[in-house]
Amino acid sequence: MTRTILDNELQELDAQIIRLGSLVDDALAKALVALGNGDQAKAGMVIEADTIIDGLRVAIEEHTIRLLTLQQPLGGRDLRYLTSALSIAGDLERTGDGAAGIAQIILRMEPLRQTALSQVEIHVSAEEQFSDEHDVTEATIVRSLIELGEEARRVLQGTMSAFAQRDVAAARHIWHEDDVVDVRYHLVRHELMALMEGARAIPALQSDSRILQRATYLLWIAHKLERVADHSSNVCERTVFIVEGEVGMQPEEA
Repeated sequence: MTRTILDNELQELDAQIIRLGSLVDDALAKALVALGNGDQAKAGMVIEADTIIDGLRVAIEEHTIRLLTLQQPLGGRDLRYLTSALSIAGDLERTGDGAAGIAQIILRMEPLRQTALSQVEIHVSAEEQFSDEHDVTEATIVRSLIELGEEARRVLQGTMSAFAQRDVAAARHIWHEDDVVDVRYHLVRHELMALMEGARAIPALQSDSRILQRATYLLWIAHKLERVADHSSNVCERTVFIVEGEVGMQPEEA
């Protein structure tokens, strides 16, 4: 295989990986819409799209292995790229699995919904939230989850842009952005714990006997959204490895 043919093959593989990232981002966007309005049709679309995502991941793996087999031995950067492609495709596919998992949870939650999300207010003090006093309801938690999801999507989109451009500086910056998603995740989890905690759960249960079941599902969704940033961090790390041959992330320079 000549260098020109190999370069074309690598560009095609790159396009497949970028398309995989786009499909995953679209699935996550649809899952967040379904979370906000309980759209079962939209949730079903996410679950169906997971088959396409899985199939593209397999195609990427087959393409990568074929190039590795036909081109032994390869130059350093080519070899780093092809071995990283397998890892990147795996992280993106697992992110897509997370979006499909959220969609499945939404479908399970639908029979548990009332005509509107519970509006029972749970008071959270300033000391507990490190912010102004406010009241937590199931509806406010869903809004917080959607904000968490949008932050995770922003990290995913930045990750794919850094990969496409082989932008090491951006990859390192985005890797540190995982902390922002973690903070949002812990705040959502804290609010959910407040909703389900001890005596605070009593007024909620009196109003809606299924609220704790839904709260548990919402906690699962929060975890899946937090994992989006974790997988993106892995892709950023592989992007740095492709370009520089380094494993791991160095701290950002001041």
